[in-house]
Amino acid sequence: MSRRVVIAGGGTGGHLFPGVAVAEEIGRLGEDIEVSFVGTERGIESRVIPRLGYQLDLMDVQGLKGGGIGKLKGALKLPVAGLEAMALVRKLKPSLVVSVGGYAAGPFTMCAAVMGVPTVLLEQNSVPGVTNRALGKVVKRAFLTYEESKGFFPGSSVEVVGNPLRRDLLDRANSFTYKAPKPGEKLKIMVLGGSGGSLALNQQIPGALCDLGELAKGLKVTHQIGKQNGDLAREVYFGGEEGAPNFAGEVEVVEFIEDMASAYEDTHLMICRAGATTIAEVLAFGLPAIYIPFPGAADDHQTSNALALTEQGAGVMVPQSDLETSRLQRLLEGLIQNPESLANMATRARALGRPEAGEQIARECLALMKK
Repeated sequence: MSRRVVIAGGGTGGHLFPGVAVAEEIGRLGEDIEVSFVGTERGIESRVIPRLGYQLDLMDVQGLKGGGIGKLKGALKLPVAGLEAMALVRKLKPSLVVSVGGYAAGPFTMCAAVMGVPTVLLEQNSVPGVTNRALGKVVKRAFLTYEESKGFFPGSSVEVVGNPLRRDLLDRANSFTYKAPKPGEKLKIMVLGGSGGSLALNQQIPGALCDLGELAKGLKVTHQIGKQNGDLAREVYFGGEEGAPNFAGEVEVVEFIEDMASAYEDTHLMICRAGATTIAEVLAFGLPAIYIPFPGAADDHQTSNALALTEQGAGVMVPQSDLETSRLQRLLEGLIQNPESLANMATRARALGRPEAGEQIARECLALMKK
């Protein structure tokens, strides 16, 4: 008779994809185990999980953060969500529940714990979200990405393991070795604002790169702009007088990068946000990075994520508010002229990566199911 593991939560890729990575590892290492997901129709899981072939059960629940009508609606739905979660736990009969954070994770994981089901959580950020902070009081194990998160789970059995990555990306990262550009070789930069792109990065990064002038001739840039707000970036790169490009180097502007592993392998320097999944991937490949945290992230966790890396020399942080100054331009000039600093940063980034995170979490989850 097969047993079931339920991955609860999602909403964003940063929450969901570590859960998918753990699901893959449990499927690879376990026997007669079915893995399914619980999420919401509004979350990214409603599009991603069915495509991956996993069962997805939906709940009608929303967050309590923020204010006004949205917070009130979320509060009014909580009692109903609790009953819905209880019914779903009875229906699915899980042997283990894994919370990845996000709206659905709260009521489902809490009900499972109250009903005697072993529960664990994954916390991807240095500052945990509201859901996982609450669940930290009831779960049997909390798997963390950052040492700095330990203080948020004083009563839990915590373990710092890193942020799990999917096996296909991980295998490529494990076989990759970073090499700084040789003399005369173009410095390859990837600008990445997340899967949907970033308005601020699309607005500010092209100008900073163009302002490098003749120095930019030594650059080859790939800029992922997303489906919206990308026209401005194209205009800055290509819209010089009489149709001449403003950017002196090579640049490719794309809406979305399908093959991220190949893109990472062809990059000398990242300019990116500081979300948990992006950081985990950059560290796994051992890439030097300029992190520009999204200031609107919950509890400003991206700034905390970036600081945890920059304090160890595994990257450089530039606040979004500084993009309008010449700070980024000066930083780029220094890195372009000193490839050795890129190699040092890459070495420290690789040392902080935890490629074994997914397998380690899966093995401990399987062990909990045997108790």
